[in-house]
Amino acid sequence: MDNQLDAINEIRSFNRFYTNVLGLLNQHILDSDYSLTEVRVLLEISKTKQCTANTLVNQLEIDRSYMSRIIKCLEKNELITKVQSEHDNRVNFIALTTKGREIIGILGKKSDEQIASLIKYLNPNEVSNVLDAMLIIKNRFSEIINPITIRNFVADDLEYIISRHRILYEEEYGLSSVFGIYVENGVHYMAQHFNSEKDCILIPVINGKAVGSIAIVNADNETAQLRYFLLEPKTRGRGLGHKLVDRALDFCREKKYNHVFLETISFLEVARHIYASKGFKITQSHKNTTWGKDVLEERWDLDL
Repeated sequence: MDNQLDAINEIRSFNRFYTNVLGLLNQHILDSDYSLTEVRVLLEISKTKQCTANTLVNQLEIDRSYMSRIIKCLEKNELITKVQSEHDNRVNFIALTTKGREIIGILGKKSDEQIASLIKYLNPNEVSNVLDAMLIIKNRFSEIINPITIRNFVADDLEYIISRHRILYEEEYGLSSVFGIYVENGVHYMAQHFNSEKDCILIPVINGKAVGSIAIVNADNETAQLRYFLLEPKTRGRGLGHKLVDRALDFCREKKYNHVFLETISFLEVARHIYASKGFKITQSHKNTTWGKDVLEERWDLDL
């Protein structure tokens, strides 16, 4: 019990210390006309390719109506502009204006200078130790505060898989609505022919909300295809991708498949790293020019 009390006291002490640090950092940034939340939104827009309001809501976990008011305010102040997607007139991308880029550059420089002042007396090894400790704290407490469960799909998950593939692949990789149609047709076909003895669709969930997907689809009696592997940006870096692929491969082994293959595109670097770590090998590749952007499609294979 004493050890637990000691740990509680140390964590409370650290919280007080770090709250003071954050207060200094935020005060430094807020020597401007913008609130901390507005600055967070501007920063997210600045680093997100083809940003949308939905992206901001999901990434920053800000109420949708509140986000709408922030966007209107930033637009009124000429810090952001909206550009309609060339591929889907229902989608508006949000980008910084010249004035917005100037403001975010000034605020970013202030923030960088403040953080640099915190670590300038540390040697490289000490900086590395601090970063490792921060990563451990972030990952371990994230698992406790927002535990991830993985469940079998329900009917409503199909529209989630379609919409998130459509949105994220356009926002992050610039693929057109043609790709979204391809995914939509494939998911509906998979659902219509779903056989729980041979197929599975797994959905990771945080606080009751889907945050990704992966599927195994029967190709023949000995071969399965891994499909629709996706993670929400806010869940990445927590090892969930490895867990999902492991669960999918465990299903394949349980159902006595001898071989698994998947098809992906070459710039999905994190996913490709996971596939390689599980033993998949690239066996084919070809160019695809039909999704609004030239991509290199790859087939990866694994013998179980």
